[in-house]
Amino acid sequence: MRIQFTDLSRPKQAAKNLARLAGAPSLSNVQASLAQCLGYRDWHDFSMNPGPDNPVDPAGPEIPRIISELSDLTGLRDSDVQYATSRARLFGSSPWTLDAQLDLRARLWRQRLFGPAERGRPGTVVRDKADGRTAAYLLIPGRPTTILLDAGRATRADFEVITPRSPLPDFIPSRLWLPYGFWTLTDGSEVLFSRDYYPLWRVHDGQINRVDPWLYIEGKTAESHFTPPRSSVWSSGVARETALARMAQHRIADVPRLADIMAHLIEPDIESFGPAVSRLHRRSYPDAVVPPFARMNERLRYD
Repeated sequence: MRIQFTDLSRPKQAAKNLARLAGAPSLSNVQASLAQCLGYRDWHDFSMNPGPDNPVDPAGPEIPRIISELSDLTGLRDSDVQYATSRARLFGSSPWTLDAQLDLRARLWRQRLFGPAERGRPGTVVRDKADGRTAAYLLIPGRPTTILLDAGRATRADFEVITPRSPLPDFIPSRLWLPYGFWTLTDGSEVLFSRDYYPLWRVHDGQINRVDPWLYIEGKTAESHFTPPRSSVWSSGVARETALARMAQHRIADVPRLADIMAHLIEPDIESFGPAVSRLHRRSYPDAVVPPFARMNERLRYD
């Protein structure tokens, strides 16, 4: 399918966003790859053939295909390609909703990371009998079995984990993207953090940027949480509504980099989030720049 654009400003911005990412090829190479994924011979062919916009449905198959192919051609992670193209509104003039972003990431996980769901296969969505048959991802099969529920990791006896005959819908666990609270920094910026206190987003002067989870944030002047007083429930109810409202207030509708640790959580030697975060850093972003408001988190264990 050829994706057409009346105005080339959005694809041009998408190419610039991609070329700015760590490890990206040159802008000209990114442009050539992008044009190819959109159904053109090269960037010149794309530039010379504008046409009526044909926005692509985020729930359809074309966007995962384009992101996957662009990732393969540029050597960038699927998540970075999704982030860069959605920020440029490549596939439509209207911004995607948070739900659309989460759904797209979950579909990319299934297609590119997990493969088909089957009994005993890490990444399969299972039922947890110990938690009212709640859906969870199988991380490490065996005795015991490790799963990832919406709110976090858990260990179960193998007979407590049920693999349904029909695959269950994929999802992005809240533990990997939903803010638990935020820090206020000396420069007036705000950094939202996860339930495990990994940084997710930084908001400063109306600008929103992803924050690498392997960073330790410095210059904190205050810490706030979305959970009500005397409550430990953070992923549902009032706390979830408050966190989502804060994201909406700052117009945050993307998936943070922390979600990328899912690729390592299904590895048999990873026993917690910390080693998964450190492995993500070491294997995928070893040369990532440390911003002035942060330093490397020395508490992470590197293998």
